[in-house]
Amino acid sequence: MTKFDHNDWHGSTGGTPWMQRALVRLFSFLPITFFYGVTSLVIPFYMLFDRRGYRASYRFYRDRLGRSAVRSFFSVYANEFKLGQVVMDRFALYAGRRFDIELDGQEHFDALAATDAGFVQVNAHVGNSELAGYSLPSEKKRIFTLVFSGETQTVMQQRERMFDKTNITMVPVSDDMSHLFTLNAALLAGEIVNMPGDRLFGSSKDFSCNFFGAPARFPAGPFLLAARREVPMLATFVMKEGVHRYHIFVRRLGAAMDGALNARERAAAMAEEFAGLLERVVRRYPTQWFNFYDFWK
Repeated sequence: MTKFDHNDWHGSTGGTPWMQRALVRLFSFLPITFFYGVTSLVIPFYMLFDRRGYRASYRFYRDRLGRSAVRSFFSVYANEFKLGQVVMDRFALYAGRRFDIELDGQEHFDALAATDAGFVQVNAHVGNSELAGYSLPSEKKRIFTLVFSGETQTVMQQRERMFDKTNITMVPVSDDMSHLFTLNAALLAGEIVNMPGDRLFGSSKDFSCNFFGAPARFPAGPFLLAARREVPMLATFVMKEGVHRYHIFVRRLGAAMDGALNARERAAAMAEEFAGLLERVVRRYPTQWFNFYDFWK
């Protein structure tokens, strides 16, 4: 049996480049609900042929959320469908569509963005984290956001076009880990660093955190970066709540932390705090957990 862990999941947007470009053009005159309808029809094929992803998602609902076998099966369908909706929403954004955004905790972001010091913003593979880049811009600071380097060229080009409007620079993950030097330099310059806090991306450094009643590996990198540079840290979750509606949650990490802790202890405490926040978000939006592998293995 093949071991399946954080490094086995390298999800990229499906479809050929010309299909993705055509999709952007179609969004200029077709309603988004049309694309949702098409998505609902292809989900059974993903469930049938992507067995590893299906099993991991099913075990999440069965073992971690304690749902029945039948309910877990339908939860997998709802999960896949919600992912399809989020992907369609991204292409709708590329085509110029707009969504209603409710910001919860924006004051945390605004307060840190107004200072001269840099800070770290950590997100997760839930909801639509890309939308935060379009909804939480900073005029004073540039945002350096870590992205998966294996994404398709069309998506990367569209992201670059959109991010350029909101003062964001993409930093692709590199095999030699040189992206860490770029992020570190950005913090030293007083900029904002945005990173996922639930994927290891090839790093061997992790913190074991209690997550849905069992230990799970969370990457140490984002939390160590903030702790060692002694900069503030925010957690951001962008959750879909309707066809045209999203809810963004921004929370401060480590605000009440004991000042006597060393850097590694502070980082571990923030990772544990982040895991707790993420669990509460996933329990509230259980179909928006988009890690299709055994997260606890």
